[in-house]
Amino acid sequence: MKSSFEVLNQILKGEHMAIEQYQEYIDSLPSSPLRNHMVSIVTDHKNHASRLAYFIQTNGGKASEGTGLVGTLSILGTKLKNLGEIKPLDMIDELYSGENKGLAKAKELASEYLSGSEKEILASIFNDEENHLKQLIRLKEDLVQ
Repeated sequence: MKSSFEVLNQILKGEHMAIEQYQEYIDSLPSSPLRNHMVSIVTDHKNHASRLAYFIQTNGGKASEGTGLVGTLSILGTKLKNLGEIKPLDMIDELYSGENKGLAKAKELASEYLSGSEKEILASIFNDEENHLKQLIRLKEDLVQ
């Protein structure tokens, strides 16, 4: 059985992974509405990471920094894709997939291992993540039109 700090740190690593992936794509985009939306989403992820780290630390745990090996490999894949010119639709698809998988895993971990008060800290984060998925769908629809 995982401790709550292990689970919260795993979710925190997911936030760091999202930050790095979005930042890689943001850095490859010119100034545009798409870039602005991505900046807004990455700002949310940074806030989530700060809140999680604060919660972990103020409750006696040690917050993990960075993405871990899986995250490092994922970011390397994103960097390789950005060596060529990635299409905005492909970029959105990649980000959607990452958000969707990350949210599903975080919800699963929270449901299985965390207490009510720990789940409470995640509720607003999960809500933001669901909104990110909706935003990415709208961005994709706007690009297709």
